[in-house]
Amino acid sequence: MRHLSRRESLLVLVLGVVALLVASLEGCPRSRSGNPASPTIVDPKLAVTATPVPLVAVRDSSGGPLRYRVSAQLSFKELAGQPVRITRLNVEIVTSTGWSAATSYDTDIRIPAYGAADQTLSTVIDPPTPVEAGRWRLTATAAGGDGQWIAVAPAESDLKFAFVPALAADEVVVGAGDIGQCGGVQAQATSTLLDHIPGTVFTFGDNAQATGSAEDYANCYGPAWGRHLSRTFPTVGNHDWEYTGGGPYFAYFGANAGPAGRGYYSFDLGAWHIVSLNSEVAAGAGSAQYGWLKADLEASSADCTLAMWHRPLFSSGPNGGSSRMRDAWRLLNQRGAELVLSGHDHDYERFAPQDADGHAIATGIRAFVVGTGGYSLYWRVSSAPNSEVFESRTWGVLRLTLKPGSYDWEFVPIAGQSFRDAGSSACVAASR
Repeated sequence: MRHLSRRESLLVLVLGVVALLVASLEGCPRSRSGNPASPTIVDPKLAVTATPVPLVAVRDSSGGPLRYRVSAQLSFKELAGQPVRITRLNVEIVTSTGWSAATSYDTDIRIPAYGAADQTLSTVIDPPTPVEAGRWRLTATAAGGDGQWIAVAPAESDLKFAFVPALAADEVVVGAGDIGQCGGVQAQATSTLLDHIPGTVFTFGDNAQATGSAEDYANCYGPAWGRHLSRTFPTVGNHDWEYTGGGPYFAYFGANAGPAGRGYYSFDLGAWHIVSLNSEVAAGAGSAQYGWLKADLEASSADCTLAMWHRPLFSSGPNGGSSRMRDAWRLLNQRGAELVLSGHDHDYERFAPQDADGHAIATGIRAFVVGTGGYSLYWRVSSAPNSEVFESRTWGVLRLTLKPGSYDWEFVPIAGQSFRDAGSSACVAASR
């Protein structure tokens, strides 16, 4: 066999190296100047985190069985430089007792190379029995753009929910505005109604005529509604505020009136979030009260919200509607609030759900004017849009039964009078 010369050996070596380079390049994706290679979605390198929100017990609007809303924020981060598209999520929830439920839904999550994307997971499950507090394991898989199911890592995330409440009990609230008129007997008559209605008492402002002084509270409000003070959550009215700056109001109701000098506060009652606002100070966008309300509503996880303030936005009585709370109404509507309760006009009026500009919409807020707590009654001077019921000859109180996902209302007249108004409705958020 003839030995290769040095020149021939060098040529063979060079050709071998070139062949290896060509083979290597053929196995790589083309450069950005050419057609890009199709990204693989089989076992993509995804980092996934799941941030849970509190587990919430809900009941659907038909009064069905106990259900639980499971929510989490999923965050995807692509690690391998391969863009990924996820078109379907499959979610399995497993309780610490071994019960499980699964659901799937279409999605379109596009994650660029080395990029990130967020997805909100929200589903409702129906365990056969009430679920005790404990761990819930969320298992998520995803279908990529070609329909192939893939696991997203970590495939399992233990979600520690902040609380697992039992279904909230129904809560009864009862109230009226324009109450303590010295020398009158009607405040005593409406207080007698409260004696026979359990639950929480609300006031809708103008609690003590005529100036909201300490003497007015002691002599005009106290002998009537005062015996229910410990279960009363008030709202400040113009007669409580404009003469005294609200000092006697805060002194009389104490902690139940919220921070002294402010006139707005909130609390949770059963499945509901309750907000009491001050219609005697600025409440428009940019005001301190508006900023507080926005933050308060964003922090609430309740499906149903009730707000109360003294001067109504809509009214057919002689005082008419006051626009100063329009921005607050709009904000409440955006957050899915159900009810606004007011006084100021001494009559009873119920409105159909509407937006802040008076347009009747199914997702609007239902308003009640209940200025029938004891002051002399007014008369109707106009027909406000969306007014469904108006009554100005009867003193009484509004009784509400606040349920998870719905509410009942009933106007209860004082002894010797017969007018009544009653009905039921699902919460806006619960019916979405």
